[in-house]
Parts: sequence; structure tokens; C-alpha cells
Amino acid sequence: MVIAFHAFPDWVPGGFIGVDVFFVISGFLITHLITNGLTKQNFNLRSFYASRVRRLFPSLILVLLACQILGWFALLSDEYKSLGKHISAAALLIPNWLMWSESGYFDYAAYTKPLLHLWSLGVEEQFYLFWPLSLCLVFKYKLNAIRITSVLLLGSLLLNLLMVEKYASATFFLPFTRMWELLAGGLLALVLQTAFLDARSVKAKLFSNAFKLQALSVLGLFLLLLSVIFIDQDQPYPGSWALLPVVGTLLIIAAGNQSWFNQSVLSNRVLVGIGLISYPLYLWHWPLLSLARILEQSQPDMVIRLLCIGIAFGLSLLSYYFIERPIRFGSNLKAKTYILIALMSLTASLGFVTYMSDGFKSRFMNEKIELQTADLAFNIPTSTDWYCGDSSNEGPRCLSSGPDPSTVVMGDSHALTIYAGLVELFKSRGQAIGLYGGSDGCPPLLNVVIQDLGGDTRNCLKKGSQAILRVIKDPAIKHVILTSRGPMYTTGKGFGDVESSQFGTWVLHFEGEDRGLRSNEEVFHRGLANTLDALLAANKKVTFLHDVPELGFDIRNCFSFRPLVISSKVMDPCAVRKTDFLERTESYRAGVNQILAERPDIKVIDLARALCDEEWCFGSKNGVLFYMDDDHLSLRGAEYVVRQLSGKF
Repeated sequence: MVIAFHAFPDWVPGGFIGVDVFFVISGFLITHLITNGLTKQNFNLRSFYASRVRRLFPSLILVLLACQILGWFALLSDEYKSLGKHISAAALLIPNWLMWSESGYFDYAAYTKPLLHLWSLGVEEQFYLFWPLSLCLVFKYKLNAIRITSVLLLGSLLLNLLMVEKYASATFFLPFTRMWELLAGGLLALVLQTAFLDARSVKAKLFSNAFKLQALSVLGLFLLLLSVIFIDQDQPYPGSWALLPVVGTLLIIAAGNQSWFNQSVLSNRVLVGIGLISYPLYLWHWPLLSLARILEQSQPDMVIRLLCIGIAFGLSLLSYYFIERPIRFGSNLKAKTYILIALMSLTASLGFVTYMSDGFKSRFMNEKIELQTADLAFNIPTSTDWYCGDSSNEGPRCLSSGPDPSTVVMGDSHALTIYAGLVELFKSRGQAIGLYGGSDGCPPLLNVVIQDLGGDTRNCLKKGSQAILRVIKDPAIKHVILTSRGPMYTTGKGFGDVESSQFGTWVLHFEGEDRGLRSNEEVFHRGLANTLDALLAANKKVTFLHDVPELGFDIRNCFSFRPLVISSKVMDPCAVRKTDFLERTESYRAGVNQILAERPDIKVIDLARALCDEEWCFGSKNGVLFYMDDDHLSLRGAEYVVRQLSGKF
């Protein structure tokens, strides 16, 4: 399911629930292994962790080193730097924490992270840091294992349900909110363990005849099919929806080997064979698909994706029979364990050195490509002048080119990029300019809340609305420049293939109102009108910026050179058709222009005029990347736009 989802997300939109199935199976198998050893009084924690090292490290080291080597030849310096960080995190078994820390509005799309899939391995192994010890203590003091496991399970599940709406990324990646799935499998194993419960009475009640066994497996299969069909990335996950695959998996396991589905289908030699290589197959498949997407600079065609899957199967067979089995079994197990730990430490060090060396830029002797990759980084020094001294991560972004600016730019992250271009213009006039707001995913609208269906609340009331109110009350601020990526808010979605899986559906509503009472367009336009009226009533000079075009593709597609490619060519021209841009913004601009026409004192500047001709809106010209991704201006791009329109500011 996971491989099908990664290769063909449109065909199997709910395939990612395969990870939930894996968690349940893992919890069941490992708990059964531990409790069986405790019952026979031959379980040893040191031996358990040594066996985990021999089970997990061989293929993982191989895949990480393969990515390190392939990345050297295939990736640009910023991409290779990121890969090094991810290799180091994966080797330390904390990739889920890193992925959580990186998740957000400016985050790269998932396909640019060849090791993204290892987050689930991190969750699993962090769970097994405490679970075996917990079971040992339960067994030693003769506590009720089922009761304790049930409490832990319900606590984790409750935490999941409470967090998923507001903290979607944390809920997805962190072990505290995912371990209930592993505990669900563990609980089933405990129920079936004679050391902890009279298994005969349980089986008599639950599995007394063949019909019940068939019903359990069929119902479990039905729940899994429902999960794949009806769960997708736009739903809060893993919330209550995750109960479908978890319960479905539990029912199939509980049916045992006497049910027809388990005996005839899941016991098929082909599926059993896939099960044997499932771990290296999981490790190999995503790096191959991800690197293919990066090198193709777009979604690879079906032949390439199928070839990647075929190569993954081949590498998995080789990994299993020539790496995994010889290391896991046989003689000298203690020496093998220490060697694997040393190799994993070396792998982590290589990744860290790659990260600290900025992806070894010296690999590229092409000055032009280094200038282009520099455009992808957007680093503006933070000032301590003006409001900036009391801003925080939870509040609005705050920058200033000098003390006490009388002009401020306000809006979302697109306000940050145009602010960077305006700094030099205002400096040439002997004036300071500030940015107050400029927060990711928060437009300059009073009392408007932004959420997505994945549950990511953007805290826009504090980052945007409160910032506007403070500026309104400040008599030193004379001029306010407003801008944002408006069409994303009015449509609720990103633009183009590059963002098809990066964002959920964004929902706008007023503070105190339930979401869905008004359309996004109505909330945005009414919020804009209210904001403009409040600024005008405070005697502020207001300039409204129509935003630059969204490209709908990754600006990396426009590189004049990439060290390794499969079949694709550089996008030429590096541009989005103007007709596509106008279609995307037509409804948004019509509503905004009507509001602006009713307020003639407001100056209006269309930033798109600097980048568009009659046919195209350009993302790059003469080797200069105007954008750092698919919609944010680069520093050189912002300076170019301001120069082109300097007479209008």
C-alpha cells in the first residue's frame, strides 16, 4: 500500500495507511516475542537490543551510504546538505523529530526528501526504548499487563485526538501520539499470552467457531479497503480515521491462521516472500522514487516509476540474502553487533560532515550554478531595532532596515520577500522600512483565522491581526504596504503539480465563527475591506500590492545545469503562461479590485507587471532565478521587481 501510494498517489490516495498496519504488526510481534521470553524466563534486555541492531542496521546502513554516494553525483549543494542532515538523523534513529522540526509553510515538498519515509522507523525504535523495560517491570512485580497497556494506549490515543486538529505535524511524526497503534498490536499479543491472561477463556468467547474467525478476517479486510478508499491527505491524520486501519489489522491478526483469507491469501508464497524482504523493500523504494523525481525535475513518467519499483525489489532481494541474513544469524553475533554500531556511527558522522560542509559546494566548479543555488536560500539578518526587540516565534515576524521606520510592509511570507527588495530602495531615499507581520501563511486581515483540513492552525490572530492593530495605534507609522498570496487563501489550495501534496485545503473564517459558514472568498474580501477601513480611519497611507505570479512548478526545473539527469531537459522558457496566471487570479483580483475601487485613496501596485509580458510570466531570465521555490521571490528576484517598479513606490 505504501509503495503504491508513493508511486501512484492519485490511484491509491489512502495507501499511506500501510504505515499504521505496520505499527500494529510490529507491536504485536515484538510484544509476543518479549512476553514469550519473559514467560520462559530467558528474556534479556541486552540481547533484545543487540538483536534489534542486527535486524535493523545492516540494510539501513547500506541504504544510507548508497544515498550518500548517489547524492554526491546527483544533487546540488543545498540538496546534498539537506540529505546529509537527514542521513545523520536517520543513523541516530531520530528522523521523525527532524521531519517534524522541518514541517511548515516554507518546507520543501515531500518528494525532495529521499529519506522522509524513515520517520516511521524512528517512531518504532523510540517506542522500543521503553516498551521492553516496561514489560519486564510488569512481569517482575506481577502487575496487570493488559490494564497498564490499555491505559497507555488510551492515553496516547486521547493525546492524538486532542492534538491532531491544531498540531497536525507533531501528531503525525512524534512517538507519543503514534505509539497507541503499536500498543494496539501489543495489547492483542498480551490477550493471547497465557502468562498474562487465561487465553482459553478469551478464545472460547471470541473465537469459538470457524464462522467467527472468517467474519473477523473479512471485517478486518473490509476496514482496510475502506481506509485505502476513503482516507486521503486532506483529512486530519492520524486522528479518529486511523482507527479504521488499526482495528482492521487487529481483526485480521486475531483471526489467526484458520481463517480462509489468512490461510489462502496472506499465506501465499509470493506474499510471504514479499513479507520476508519487506523491510529492505521499504528502505529502498522511496529514495529511488524521490531521486527520480528530483532528477526529472517533475513527476517521472510511469515507466520510470515502475522501473524504480523493480530496482527496489531487486536491491531488496540482494540486501536480504547477502546482507541481512548472514549478519543476523550464524556465529560471532556479539562482534557483528559492535561492528554495526561502529558503522552506523560512521554513517551519522558522514551525514553530519556533509551538512556542516554546506553540501560540499566545491563539487561544482560552475559559478553560474552556484549563483543560482544561492538564490534558493533566503537569509535576511534579523534586526533588534523598532518592534523587533519584543517579538517572538509565536508572534509576528519583525525586521527593520533602521530605527523607527515610518513605512512598514505587512502580510504573509510574500511580504517578507518583497520587503527584502524594498530595503535598498528606501535606503537610497534615506529612509528606513520595516516588516511587521510577514508570517508564514497569514495574510494581513483583521480577525481572520486560517486553518487547513489537516488541522494546522497558523496562529494568524497573533501573527497578523494583532500586528495590524498595533500598527494602527502607532502614530509613528505613516505608511502601510499590504500584500499576500491572495489566490491561495480564496481558493484554499496551492497552485500547480509541485504543491499537489504539500498543503491541505486551507479554510478561512472570522474569529468566533465556525469554519465553513462563509466561503474563503467572502471571508478574505470582507476581511480585507475591514482592514483597509481600519487603516484609513487611523490616517494611514495605504499601498496595496497585487502579488507576483505563482509559477506552479519548482524553480529548480529552470537550472541551466544539474550534475545528473535521467531524461528531462531544462524548462525553457522558465515561465508560467500568462493565461494560466490570469485564470488562477481572475476571481481573486475581481473581488479585490472592486474593494480597492471603492477606496480611491489607496495606491495599487501590480508586481506581476515586472515579470510578465504578453505571453509569459517569467521565473528566471539571463541566469537569474527570480524565485526561490514555486511562489516566493528570491532576494535577487525581489530586488529586480522593485527596480522595475521603483517609480511606483
